[in-house]
Amino acid sequence: MLDKIIDLGFKDILSSLPSEFVTLNDAVQGKNKIKLKNGFIHEMDKNEILKLSNIIPLYLWALIKVPFIILKLETPGEYTINGSEWDKKALSIVLNKDTGKFISSLDVEKLMKDYKSLIFITLSYSIFNTSDNNIEEGM
Repeated sequence: MLDKIIDLGFKDILSSLPSEFVTLNDAVQGKNKIKLKNGFIHEMDKNEILKLSNIIPLYLWALIKVPFIILKLETPGEYTINGSEWDKKALSIVLNKDTGKFISSLDVEKLMKDYKSLIFITLSYSIFNTSDNNIEEGM
């Protein structure tokens, strides 16, 4: 029973993620509404889009897709950016550091503070597997 409840919770989390993305170029030109997997519409804040576009070089606008997806990893305080190398490059520019394989909780807090409508945070697949294993083991 518990595994079914947890499974429904994970499905709800995953259904709240974007089903479509737009380039930064399109977002700057006014396409700031995207559809989520659950059918709802998410509106990205125009001021946050403009703030991001002022930091990111113009030649990258057509390569970067928003919103950004950040995955929470199993290790406490570690996240990773889910997306293309260009998306990772964009967040490296925003954070003014190499994002490499991981970003910290402080990095995520900074991103959420400045770009809350452009960021989606979800659990990584390894966390789902760990939860499944813990359920099977009786935890």
